[in-house]
Amino acid sequence: MSRRTAVIEEFDDDTELPLPSRPLNTGPHDMSALGQASQSQSQFHAPTSSGQSQGQPSNTITDITPYKKWTCIYPIYIDAKRPYGTGERRIAREKSVWWPLSKDIADATSRLGLGTLHEVQKSHPRDWENPGRVRVQWKKDGRLMNPAIKTKKQLLEMISFQIQRIKQDNIPRPPYVMTPPPVSAAQPAVKPPTSAKGKQKSKAGSGVAVQLSKSSQQRLPTPPQPLPALASRVSPYSPALPTGMLIETVKAGMSAQEPGQPGIQKGKRKVLRVRG
Repeated sequence: MSRRTAVIEEFDDDTELPLPSRPLNTGPHDMSALGQASQSQSQFHAPTSSGQSQGQPSNTITDITPYKKWTCIYPIYIDAKRPYGTGERRIAREKSVWWPLSKDIADATSRLGLGTLHEVQKSHPRDWENPGRVRVQWKKDGRLMNPAIKTKKQLLEMISFQIQRIKQDNIPRPPYVMTPPPVSAAQPAVKPPTSAKGKQKSKAGSGVAVQLSKSSQQRLPTPPQPLPALASRVSPYSPALPTGMLIETVKAGMSAQEPGQPGIQKGKRKVLRVRG
């Protein structure tokens, strides 16, 4: 049993519309048609599920307070291109999908019989080029909405499985073509000082450096070629659509640290007391 999905879409009320080229009639039939046209611009449209027809009206949500405690699902959680264990992908790569969309997640949770609220303008800070967030109610008053889903990880796996059934070309299949290591990985590591005074501090600092290098040098799989159209890889509200490209190098440059510039370190503050 599928549920209808409610969608929240932010829009600007100050949008200027072009003036008509000819005068409008003021008959009762024309006035009703004009009212329907203005209503369609301010109404939120929900994605249709398998059991919902295209002509049915969608739900309009103006207050999301009752949905604050629902679980938020971002596409990055089931994206096979993302690394695991860094707050991005949260399920196994073979159980995830290439190019997940928030609309696909909303359709999947509706087919699973779960409460669904699709927020098309919300985005994950690490996945800004693919906006969209889905709030899911998989528990209600301590009772499971779907007996097969008992944990959040099972929820993500079930959502991804529903998407794999429809988009079989987006299923990750090994062997994967891995990306080359970043340029920063080829730089030699700075040796810690060997003095006896700073031996303990250098050991602690070297451990932190090893952990940072592992996360920055992690190689990720490349999606199979040829890539699908950009409109099918990102949300319709993505800022990458007007430019026609995904600026991955800009994102990497913003997060990477420039070579030769050490990180900002906090120094010790000395307090001098003068006795009179």
